[in-house]
Formats: sequence, structure tokens, C-alpha cells
Amino acid sequence: MTRSLQRTDELGRAFAGSQLQIQIYVARRQSQLTAAVAAAMERPDLAGQLQWTAPLEDHRFAEPYDRAFLDALALEGHQEELRAFWPSGGPHWDALAVVGTHGRPALIVLAEGKSYPGEVYGPGCLAEDAESLRLIDSALASTRAWLNVAETASWRGRLNQYANRLAHLYFLNKILGVPAWLVNLCFVGDGTTTPTTESEWRAALPAIKEELGFPPGRIPRVSDVLLPARERTELIG
Repeated sequence: MTRSLQRTDELGRAFAGSQLQIQIYVARRQSQLTAAVAAAMERPDLAGQLQWTAPLEDHRFAEPYDRAFLDALALEGHQEELRAFWPSGGPHWDALAVVGTHGRPALIVLAEGKSYPGEVYGPGCLAEDAESLRLIDSALASTRAWLNVAETASWRGRLNQYANRLAHLYFLNKILGVPAWLVNLCFVGDGTTTPTTESEWRAALPAIKEELGFPPGRIPRVSDVLLPARERTELIG
């Protein structure tokens, strides 16, 4: 396989895009990442408390999902609840952080990275199994009710990835009772893909939320963080 078809090298280090930027910030610029996330959440006290549990360099930067997602959050005992909520093969998380490493976490941060607005959009829900679709529709309906937002086609359409991340935010907060926050990490000027300016990001983000049915303003327990893109040499140097 040629490098052009590979996303990562033999050590799991990404070559380009938001995957690379997430790895750089978690592995090399963690204090800057944590400070930006804490500020966006309006919780400056978290700057010294958030501990990033994925992606980890010594785990080849694996993006956890299903059981590994729970393990990374110290929620190993809740597999049955997750299986009852969402079908297997659920979201692969770009980054995860917790407050408190002994026992049940006091707070969880779910993070998704994007290098340009078009990366937010996808092909929609690809599930075909009837039971999987039933679980997904039930989870999305419960999430919309929790967030007090009407159904739009994008919840199972081209913004399905955003929607299923919101669903897992609901799962943690309401089903498991663990305070959780979703943070969208938006990288500015990533020359490895489609470079996006800060003003372009700020223009695009409200339209994404509007398409999901949200009124102007912030989605509860969701924050957007804009970070300058870095060079891959920071990761491999």
C-alpha cells in the first residue's frame, strides 16, 4: 500500500488532517489543548484537572469505541447499558478526557476534531439491520427530547456523525448520570488538507447547528474550540 492510501505510519502517527492535529495536541501540546477546552467550557478550574485518556501515543494513537470507549472513561461496568442504547461499532472517538482517575469520573470531555467545515458532513447513517436502526432512532429521539430540538433529516442524514456524538453525550449525562461535555476542535489553517481561516470557521459553525434544528446560540453542553494547526514535525521530532 502506498503512503497516499495510508492514514497513519507504523506507529499510528497520522500523516495529515484533523487526525494528525488531534495527535499533536494530545501528545505534544496537552496543556494548550486543556486550557483552550477549559476556557470554552467556561470552567477555568479544569485547566489543571483534565486528563486525556485517548488517543495515547503508547497505544499507537488508537481511537476508542464500544467497550474501549467505556474503558478509556473508567466506566468498564456499563457495557450492558451501552449495548442497550447503541448498536456495536459505534462512534470512534478522536479524543477523550476525564476529571478524576480513581473510580467513577467526576466529569468527561468527548472531543471531535475537524480541519475544515466540509469534514463535518458525511454519507449519513449506514446501518441496515432493523434492530440497529431501532436502537439508533430511539437514541436520537431521546437525545432530541433532552436537548429540546425538533427532528430534522440531518440527524440520520449528512450530519449523522454530529448527531450520534450528541446521542452519546446524552447517554453519559442522562443514562449513566456522569456529567459530560462535547467539544468540537476546529483547526485553523491546516495546510495538509483544506486550510480554513478562523473567520470561515465562525461563519460555518452556526449553519451546521441550524441544520440540526437548533436555534441560534449554543447547544447545551457543547463547545467549539478553534486551534491553530501545527506541523507534523512536532509529532515525529
